Amino acid sequence: MSGPFKTLGFSDMEYEILSPAGSFDKMRFAFAYGADAVYVGAKSFSLREQATNLTIEELAEAVNYAHQRHKRIYLTTNIFFHNRHIQPFQEFVREIAPLGVDGLIVSDLGMITWLREHYPEISIHVSTQANTTNKETCRFYEKLGVRRIVLARELSIEEISEIREAVSLELEAFVHGAMCVAYSGRCLLSNYFTNPRLYKVGEKFSPGKTVRTRDANLGDCAQSCRWEYYLVEKSRQNQMIPVEETEHGTAILSSKDLNLAAHLDRLMKAGINSFKIEGRMKSIYYVANVTRVYRHALDAFQRGEKPSLAMLAELERISHREYTTGFYFSHNESLQVTDPAYVREYTFLAYVKEVRDNETVCQAMNQIRSDQNIEVIFPDGRNEELCGKHFLVGGEKRNLVQPNEEFVLKGRVLEPFAILRENPFGGA
Repeated sequence: MSGPFKTLGFSDMEYEILSPAGSFDKMRFAFAYGADAVYVGAKSFSLREQATNLTIEELAEAVNYAHQRHKRIYLTTNIFFHNRHIQPFQEFVREIAPLGVDGLIVSDLGMITWLREHYPEISIHVSTQANTTNKETCRFYEKLGVRRIVLARELSIEEISEIREAVSLELEAFVHGAMCVAYSGRCLLSNYFTNPRLYKVGEKFSPGKTVRTRDANLGDCAQSCRWEYYLVEKSRQNQMIPVEETEHGTAILSSKDLNLAAHLDRLMKAGINSFKIEGRMKSIYYVANVTRVYRHALDAFQRGEKPSLAMLAELERISHREYTTGFYFSHNESLQVTDPAYVREYTFLAYVKEVRDNETVCQAMNQIRSDQNIEVIFPDGRNEELCGKHFLVGGEKRNLVQPNEEFVLKGRVLEPFAILRENPFGGA
């Protein structure tokens, strides 16, 4: 009943960039681009069931990979447990306890209590799903022996400061990425709209409606808040009335994305230790580029400087919705999007898999043409235009590479972890 859970202490550093890792490769890129820690999911008990997630064997490998680089890895087990989940979870913990994961992210109070009783050496992080919004609740968790609170995203910066004065726990907060429309992510829309018992007679299945109920609180959200909605008046059932309409459509339930990169200094002063980026289902490019922006911003603020505007602008070059600072500040800016579409001017083309025999081996993620304006981003913050390029697929010269093909980039030897993207505006 014991395992080497606390292998790396957090006390060695005051602040932490915490990045999402929906797969082993995303973890590698997150670390390469500056993350101090990542959070990952296993095949069960995670709130991102549709992510690739890790097997027990992959988790063990990931822990070793992280610890060799003096990084940390946290495991999400933050579903809301029903009775049927308890025994499988207890068996799961017995399997992963010896692996050395640096913390379990848990939302269920019963499972937290069970872990404290049976695995006191396990470092517990209380999930944001637990909706921790006040200092007395934080004191309760501190007495219970948890190590970290992932604060509810509905808190203001003043409330966070009051919590910091009341407890010595590590405090973690989301600073970037998609936000759920529901209070602290406790959504029932997905459950309702995908419940087969609610289908009308003869209704056809659609991408949003499946043959099973998709429970958001068990990690299988259908993202119903991103759909477009209309009002229908009873006597005019063929006339759908938009709830709110722009030239792009309606999005009354869809939230803007969080972006606090320019405000990390205020969160640091409020007492946040760990700055968390959302996105375990996002691409390698998203994880890498967002991580390097927040790494740069945190390092700049720690030096007493302001982050580079050019680096902050990189957050406009990943796929995202309109940005907001959420609930942190008093001006109460709107969270509802005015445009339901993603902003995605830059296209993720490929990433470097390895450099061998002085050749750059890449993995294509989208179609690549030799006449495209391609630039390369690097972990150290550089962006460089890629000139004089051509591609080899299976030893054959190509002007076109298809998605998911492996190819050799000729004309330039790149570094490991470099990423290729299309720049629609010309040079880097």
